[in-house]
Amino acid sequence: MSAALPHLFTPRLVLKPLQKHQAETLSELANGPEIADNTAAIPSPYTLDTAHSFIDAQPENFRSGHSLGLGIHLRETDELIGVISLRLSAAHRSGHLGYWVAAHRRNLGYTTEAAAAIMAFGFTELALHRVGSQCFARNQGSARVMEKIGLQYEGRMKGAFFKNGVHEDMLLYGLLRVDWQPAS
Repeated sequence: MSAALPHLFTPRLVLKPLQKHQAETLSELANGPEIADNTAAIPSPYTLDTAHSFIDAQPENFRSGHSLGLGIHLRETDELIGVISLRLSAAHRSGHLGYWVAAHRRNLGYTTEAAAAIMAFGFTELALHRVGSQCFARNQGSARVMEKIGLQYEGRMKGAFFKNGVHEDMLLYGLLRVDWQPAS
């Protein structure tokens, strides 16, 4: 695997490595409405130390084949609006897609655009066999993103995740490279 984190370009976005100077912005965005509530692993509060640790870990996580984590930036202004990642399994040649976008930038198609780009990178550059993802059943926005990028609904795990004192149902999605249709 390449040592350097990639830069991925879409019509409106640049997915690129987060920089140390973005830690405060990352912390502010990750503490925004519904971020921690709708994700399995993002802590709340999301401290400045957490942001620094996350940013610092990304190059080694990619070099070691563990994950690819990039900031989602608006192409015109370079504004950081979220984070997208693929947790990688070399043994299974698979990636698990995760993402979040700041509240003030939701419902504008940015998440779908970013997710399609990183999935394409996973299939073409990382030679993944499968990309999958999951979301809480109550998070219909995330489910729509997965469907828009071509991930197929694979099932519902009832009560599979304990979050904020409640057992949550998880919706499972996935796609094999052989079934993937690249955007034209």
